[in-house]
Amino acid sequence: MNTKKTLKKTIMVYSAVTLFCIVFSNVYSYLGHGVISNSMRLAFLYPLVLGVGVYTALYFRGEYERVSYNLYNAGVATLTVGSMYQGVIDIAGADTTYSVYYFMVGIPLIVVSLLFLFISKKS
Repeated sequence: MNTKKTLKKTIMVYSAVTLFCIVFSNVYSYLGHGVISNSMRLAFLYPLVLGVGVYTALYFRGEYERVSYNLYNAGVATLTVGSMYQGVIDIAGADTTYSVYYFMVGIPLIVVSLLFLFISKKS
């Protein structure tokens, strides 16, 4: 597998996801009669910083572990969806405790993926 090609493709996908989050947030806020949610408004930061930013750094480093890559992507996706979900709940004026679980799963996925990345580099 071509590492540079895969990382470039991943950066493009995260860029598209970032753009989607921005558009979705604006459309949802417009249709929500002007009610906004910081969780939804800032949801684009997860794919931008944790996706585009980190994979751009890895692109210049050149190496990654496949298990770490998959776990990291799952963690970023979980955090992004959790933030969007919390935004929908905020705009709807409802309250739920389920959105906490997205962060309780997403953050450990990212931490474990980074551990796999650094442990595999030392071996």
